[in-house]
Amino acid sequence: MGIIGDTADVQTPVKGGVVLMGGSTSVDEAFKWMLERSGGGDVVILRATGTDTYNSYIDELGKSNSIETLKIDSRDLANNDTVANIIRHAEMLFIAGGDQSNYLHYWKGTKTDAAINYLLNVKKAPVGGTSAGCAILSGLYYSGEGGSAVSVETLANPYDTLVTLHNNDFLHPPYLQNVLTDQHFLARGREGRLATFLARIAKDWHLFAKGIAVDEQTAVCIDASGLATVMGRSKACFIYTTAAPERCVAGQPLEWDLHQKALQIYELPAGGHFDVAHFDKAKAQGGTWNWWYVDNGRLVKSDNMLPKEKYVMVIHGGAGTILKKNMTPEKEAAYRAALKEALTTGYQAIQAGKSSIDAVEATIRVLEDCPLFNAGKGAVFTHDGRNEMDAAIMNGKTLEAGAVAGVTTIKNPISAARAVMEKSEHVMMTGPGAEQFAKDAGIEIVDPTYFWTKERWDGLQQALKEDSMKSKLDHSYQPAGKLGIENHDNKFGTVGAVALDKAGNLAAATSTGGMTNKKYGRIGDSPIIGAGTYANNKTVAVSCTGWGEFYIRNVVAYDLSALIAYKGLSVEEAGKTVIAKVDAMGGDGGLIALDKDGNAALPFNTDGMYRGTVTADGKIEIHIYKED
Repeated sequence: MGIIGDTADVQTPVKGGVVLMGGSTSVDEAFKWMLERSGGGDVVILRATGTDTYNSYIDELGKSNSIETLKIDSRDLANNDTVANIIRHAEMLFIAGGDQSNYLHYWKGTKTDAAINYLLNVKKAPVGGTSAGCAILSGLYYSGEGGSAVSVETLANPYDTLVTLHNNDFLHPPYLQNVLTDQHFLARGREGRLATFLARIAKDWHLFAKGIAVDEQTAVCIDASGLATVMGRSKACFIYTTAAPERCVAGQPLEWDLHQKALQIYELPAGGHFDVAHFDKAKAQGGTWNWWYVDNGRLVKSDNMLPKEKYVMVIHGGAGTILKKNMTPEKEAAYRAALKEALTTGYQAIQAGKSSIDAVEATIRVLEDCPLFNAGKGAVFTHDGRNEMDAAIMNGKTLEAGAVAGVTTIKNPISAARAVMEKSEHVMMTGPGAEQFAKDAGIEIVDPTYFWTKERWDGLQQALKEDSMKSKLDHSYQPAGKLGIENHDNKFGTVGAVALDKAGNLAAATSTGGMTNKKYGRIGDSPIIGAGTYANNKTVAVSCTGWGEFYIRNVVAYDLSALIAYKGLSVEEAGKTVIAKVDAMGGDGGLIALDKDGNAALPFNTDGMYRGTVTADGKIEIHIYKED
């Protein structure tokens, strides 16, 4: 297609090596590594589609005699002697991205195939590939015939027609005979499909293969001794299997548990090293070890190999600018005592064999009755001097949910939300209608003066004094550029609880007094199922606290569940991911999440979050500040 440099062949001393690149943006450092090992000789790029853009790119990175791109898009070209000789005389070879099934159909069993293997194993020149080019640079490989396999489909049916695997019938890179590679790994959520591929290899070929999975903008550079170095912006995963899956049959979800230790993973960021020659765990440097397993078609990741506490309840009391220097010892003690009381109440309900719904309702009622928190008794005032409260609750077993919004006379809005869930055909009720329903359902109604507290009233007066057109969440404000809300909170006042009961059922509940000086009947994320509150026994229970508009727009609570269900992320990874999305849009806050296995996550991007956990054996922990 094109050539840069001297067309006369040169012979330079080379050092062997293989580069596995994960796709997307090229990794400059990895190309420089290959160029150095080529001794400045002739560079050849292979592809079946596309252009010669690599020529100029590589030319700017380092010394070479020539750079030539060959587009080999037929078996006739692949068997052409001139093409094969150009490849054999190269001191560096790179296989571009595209569609690896083209490489299989056009090149396998041809003189091009033989020439590439000659460079790998006889001449021992550096050879690399990205995306599809990386996919074929291992003894075991996925060919992609028929289309790209995705995690959710392959986990649901390991014998899906898109699962097309091959065993050492094409290229033979050193040290990679029993290795399967994958690319775009984390960016495209391919963890589940790779687990499926390895399960099929174990089942069909009785081979406990290894995996090397490379994320985008990342490369694994393996030298002649088999020592790999990760380069680029993300990470690579080195994966071990030791036993066959419990269930790997056509038409049924994959089951590969092995006591939750089916696959051992070494996650290695840029700069780390790994012994690919022997997959020697003792020589791994710079990464972290994890276990993965597959539970009825769902990939589950543990965050590390240490035994973890099983949590049965997690709570929060709001996130925001919560700094120790601004907290008196007496006030801090009061917060800690209230959080402990709430956790103890919920834990006692669970220990007594009550449902997770009972536990979260009882826990939230404690927080609603405490004037320290912006919910129930401690609700803030609106611009009109009213207390308007929102609450939601969800049953992870049935996916039933209930919510109330903008209520002013219900003592415990969370109980009204539960009544909506259990005693009506609806999910959300608002304002006077919700209040009438709650009264008819036997929920305690109080005079609005019950919610008056001096601290909250003073907060409203200060907000009104500063500027009636500037709104504020609890304690502070920023100038508004739009009617309503244009600021984020000094402390986001919301309370929440998630629980896992003895029957394995999850529940989530959230309650809030909204924001100080709010106008126009504003409602935030707390009562919106999927935004501020969500629970599903198959995944996780979530309660959020933060700048509600951003949580609504990002559908945060459901998004966290979806990341677990469809991408196989751990609850901790999923929690960090959704908070990062909120942060990227300019929002603040946090959340609590509890998965079906009792793993908890409490991410936030503010200076603090009132939060607490209790384990199955009754161990309670309370934290307030970021540094806790």
